[in-house]
Amino acid sequence: MPRGKHGHHARANRQHRWNEKRMITREGYVKIRVGRTHPLADPNGYAYEHLVVWVSAGRSRPKRGFLLRHKNQVKTDNRIENLKLISRAEHNRLNNRQMPRMENGRFSKKNPVTS
Repeated sequence: MPRGKHGHHARANRQHRWNEKRMITREGYVKIRVGRTHPLADPNGYAYEHLVVWVSAGRSRPKRGFLLRHKNQVKTDNRIENLKLISRAEHNRLNNRQMPRMENGRFSKKNPVTS
């Protein structure tokens, strides 16, 4: 049965991000095939690799209000030493510091981290 409103959406190996075992999400994170019965799996049987690595290292799944941050900001570098559990508030604070500032409706040329 065709998928999508018009029935022409790419499926499986015809989809540009598809891979039998790994795929990259639109946001740049790696998802791996773990099977639909895995506790971290989405309905399609995939789970975020960084979350699987974290839990496999014996750490508990992040609770509500917490998330995993890639220390070097490379979303495909899922080594356990590159992952850090932080609160969503801390994550937002770090991201807001890195965003360019607005002055009089225009982006400032100053570096927001050093100013």
